[in-house]
Amino acid sequence: MVFSGLIGLKDDLEDRLRPVRAQLFPRQLLLELQDDSLKGQVLRGSGPEAVSIDLPLPPLTCLDGQPLEKEPLGDLIGDLLVRDGLLDAVVLASLPERAAQWRVIDWPFEAIPDDPIAALRTIDPPLNLAVPLSEAMIDLRPLAGSTPRLLMAVASRKLVDDWIDVFNLAGVQLERLAPAQSCRLAAVTSLLEAAPVDELTVLIHPHPAGAQLLLMHRTEPVFDWPLPQDDEALVREVNRCVTFYRRRDPSIRRLRLLLSAPLPSQDSLQDALGVRAEILTPEPFGSLVLQGLAMAESVR
Repeated sequence: MVFSGLIGLKDDLEDRLRPVRAQLFPRQLLLELQDDSLKGQVLRGSGPEAVSIDLPLPPLTCLDGQPLEKEPLGDLIGDLLVRDGLLDAVVLASLPERAAQWRVIDWPFEAIPDDPIAALRTIDPPLNLAVPLSEAMIDLRPLAGSTPRLLMAVASRKLVDDWIDVFNLAGVQLERLAPAQSCRLAAVTSLLEAAPVDELTVLIHPHPAGAQLLLMHRTEPVFDWPLPQDDEALVREVNRCVTFYRRRDPSIRRLRLLLSAPLPSQDSLQDALGVRAEILTPEPFGSLVLQGLAMAESVR
């Protein structure tokens, strides 16, 4: 009886100390959301633990970044956090790749106003977006340069609200939802800050349905394009996009090829572009997106 009583007191003390421990030693869960999978790892201080969440999602759980099965998805995320003892963790998540679009905005006036998002909605420039700015969640980040320029990421307000519902159903504390593209950009920016002014960086992110191409001039994204799954078609499309951009900017004299993961068509791609590929290794992070999420957190 005394023994069982001591065990009960210990459990009660653990319950009482858990919120205090969470405040004194906060844990953050970096979570990469994709249409077909989840990947996550815990961030403690400035360093990540090993990836603890890495599993596929059933077909049509998410489609084009939109969560279709909110309740099962919320239950799954909640169960995973219970399994890993992370219900007290703060979640920093990236939206699926196709949930957001981005554009570079050349601000039409000399200075950027205090509330640039409201001003952008008022101006409502023709940006060929899938969602009107009046119905969108907007993230703006300044770009370096002599004239005011902004990197804008846009996602449907309904889509963002649906993901917030998913995390509410999971019973976890969601602190941030960031576009995957912005996270990946944050992870590679340090590699590109000292790039020669005549160099164009070709960044390719493979995924199950093909790949995503991002052309960058130093740290500025200048062209974003989906690539096909077929190896030969992918090489042709990359070559076509690079040729197109070089016509737009004749100052480009050299290329740099970055891959977020190896490609089956890597040798053919290197031959077509005349440059060796660099495979980006985000270790100890599970992906460039998770690395970018952590970097964004560290500069807050």
